[in-house]
Amino acid sequence: MALVGGQSVSFAACESETSTSCLEKISVSARKIPQAEQDVPVSTHVVSGETLAKSNIYQAQELPQLLPNFSVQFFQPRQTSFGIRGIGNNPANDGLEGSVGVYLDNVYLGRPGQAMFDLLDIEQIELLRGPQGTLFGKNTTAGVLNIQTRAPSFTPEHSVQASFGERDFRQFKASLSQGINDVAAFRVSAYETKEDGWIKNLFNGRNTNSADRAGIRAQLLLVPNTDSSYRIILEHNNEDSSAGRSIPYRYGPWNIGQTAGNLPIGAPGSNATTLPQHAALLGATGIILDPQRYEVNVDTAQRTRVDQSAISMEANWELGAYKLTSISAWRDWKYRPQVDLDTTNLFAVNGGFFTDEQQFTQELRLSSPDNQRHQYQVGAYYYFQDIDSRNDFQSGPSALALTGAFPNNRRLTGTADSTRNSFALFGQSVTHVTEQFDITAGLRHTTEHVEARVIQNEVMPAFPVSPLFQFYDSGKLSRTDSSWSTLLTASYRHTPHWMSFATLSSGEKSGGYNLNNVTSPGSVLGNAALDIEPEKATNVEIGFKTAWLQDRIRFNATAFVSKVRDYQAVTNTQVANTFVGLLTNVGDLTSKGVEFDLRAKATPSLTMSLSGAYTDATFDSGTAPTPFETFNGPGGTPDSGYGKGFRSIAGNRVNNAPRFSYQLGAQSEWYLNGTTRQYAHAYWSWQSSTYGDINNSTYSRIPSYGLLNLSTGLAFKTRHGVIDVSAWIKNALDERYFPSLFNLGSGVYLGYAGMPRTAGFTMRYDF
Repeated sequence: MALVGGQSVSFAACESETSTSCLEKISVSARKIPQAEQDVPVSTHVVSGETLAKSNIYQAQELPQLLPNFSVQFFQPRQTSFGIRGIGNNPANDGLEGSVGVYLDNVYLGRPGQAMFDLLDIEQIELLRGPQGTLFGKNTTAGVLNIQTRAPSFTPEHSVQASFGERDFRQFKASLSQGINDVAAFRVSAYETKEDGWIKNLFNGRNTNSADRAGIRAQLLLVPNTDSSYRIILEHNNEDSSAGRSIPYRYGPWNIGQTAGNLPIGAPGSNATTLPQHAALLGATGIILDPQRYEVNVDTAQRTRVDQSAISMEANWELGAYKLTSISAWRDWKYRPQVDLDTTNLFAVNGGFFTDEQQFTQELRLSSPDNQRHQYQVGAYYYFQDIDSRNDFQSGPSALALTGAFPNNRRLTGTADSTRNSFALFGQSVTHVTEQFDITAGLRHTTEHVEARVIQNEVMPAFPVSPLFQFYDSGKLSRTDSSWSTLLTASYRHTPHWMSFATLSSGEKSGGYNLNNVTSPGSVLGNAALDIEPEKATNVEIGFKTAWLQDRIRFNATAFVSKVRDYQAVTNTQVANTFVGLLTNVGDLTSKGVEFDLRAKATPSLTMSLSGAYTDATFDSGTAPTPFETFNGPGGTPDSGYGKGFRSIAGNRVNNAPRFSYQLGAQSEWYLNGTTRQYAHAYWSWQSSTYGDINNSTYSRIPSYGLLNLSTGLAFKTRHGVIDVSAWIKNALDERYFPSLFNLGSGVYLGYAGMPRTAGFTMRYDF
């Protein structure tokens, strides 16, 4: 965007708003105001709601198939994280915030799991790469995933949709929107999704990882005059399924038993073994050795229950040439699991982490007139979060023999709570130095106060065991952190169709506390083991955005270098003869690379796209547990054994950060006659191999994989609307893949099995 004759104008290249020969115009809100994507000097990628629908992608964990340099680590809603440019993939602790800020209709989601619902009635999804702290706040050190739903319309928009597919997949969606009068309009959208799982449990012959989700969103838009508007949103989502069942992926050696036997495999008197070997001696059967079979053998039924509700209101007032925006929101998220933690058909350890999260956010933002040489936004932001966590595990008669640590026939419980109060002041300005040259500068100051308490109860009934299972009370923990987020961008419009930019930015991710309250590391290592320092990121990037052949081709590219200090990650440590999950600052890292986005209107009926990224994300410093393939120490000592002790991770690849990724897409549609339109869509995504943990254990290596999604359909105009019938197939090549892995301890790596080939059809009626 540049200033011409005192007026702010966009350098749009397409000759006509209705032309079918050029690419569709895309508007983004990277600066909290709508702008053409090609005019914003930010590395962005946008997916429309129509693209999501035609590719039959309806969950956040599937978005990496459409968004380059974006990743999702998903096992179940609580154990979820998002990553951009290799930064942020660290799930599984209620005290850990995300490095990627997730926004739904301009409201920040405090837990990544709050986005694990069906993507319902979506307008578009924007991916903003690099620190976005100036306007979007803390916990955006890697970037922002901005989800926008369709707003109420005064023009009637009604649709119903039904989909059916393999494994008894059935999904129903409906949306109704219209004006009530000249001042008010409403929109109601709802969905229900059910599906049998694709993981067979040999213990009972049933499938697990099933889906059973439902949700509703109701909106009211009030426009009492030309100077004000109010959008009120109420929503509710719930799930009661068997999602979250992981598969034993690889087994490394581990030492179990007396310290004197902590010797390498093959040494006389060695107690080194693997979980399958050890469990088989205890009577376990049907142990899974080949993850490609997509099978488990566990004696406890998997259950995932999620319940979340929310209400928000966005108000906009025109104050002369200025605009004042207020966004108020409350959200509530409850997670209730049941999981077999020992991964065998022995009764050893079952239970789960129960989480209740409530949050309130309030943003006030004032925008200056948009037709001035100097434009700005200033505002204030408040965020309150309250998390209550409860761990509840039941051990059985095989617990001690199988794990070497957990006592038999005991109940292990604990509680933790944490509150955050965060307040920020921010401002960002754009100065049109010349008609071609802009300078954008932003600054945000955040003060955050966190209080927490962790209580680990004595095992019941009481039993003389290690301190790891005895009563522990951290007492009141508190910390106050202050941080600055900065942004400085220079952009230059060389021609109406070519803009280049350079950005220097920084941001910070919140500190906090490890809230695990069973086998809490604090019970042995003290309160200091619970403390997590903030994660700080500095980013430099240069890029360009271009349009060619009257906007038939767009080619954008960005080169970046991001430095992160005190990177927060979930790892484990060996304590009292067992492996304990540990949330900590593991060290510093550098992520550097290039990403590009090519879109072309090959013909009026064919649109093609190719997006990709090369990302070299490696640790500069830090330590992590010794990989399980490496024997630590001289042998015969408490610290000797596989996976024990620590090693430098300098030079290691950052976990869940593939070096190469790309997405190739083609969308074609044409009219068979005046009332019938046919279309076909194809999307191929691929990523190179990576590691599931920070110590780059060979047992955690995730091979490269590619996914192909296909769809085709016919849309018929009728007297009262449009009937759309389509057939689709996801993962058409039936790739067996594991997008996420985590270390269970004891040499065991578990993986989340990606969805196998699934075919189905959809019927939709718009009226």
